Amino acid sequence: MKYLFLIIGLAAAASVATYVRYDSLDPCVWLVHDAAGQSGLPPVAEEARVRAAFLVRGIAEPGPYDCLDAWWRLRFEGASQSQ
Repeated sequence: MKYLFLIIGLAAAASVATYVRYDSLDPCVWLVHDAAGQSGLPPVAEEARVRAAFLVRGIAEPGPYDCLDAWWRLRFEGASQSQ
């Protein structure tokens, strides 16, 4: 039972930390925020670039899973380039 409380506490802490960093729990917002930070473009321009990249892949309305997948790829590429 104590492990259940530990897992719930860790999930709550991670959610709060994510909300504090991005002001949102939407992975599409995380993607635009981190992509703008890496490219140096303003967030509005980066959002247009991200939407265009989704359109090229045939995704007109990206869902949370699509954005989460793209966000993880962006973070992985950023980590591998900095090494």
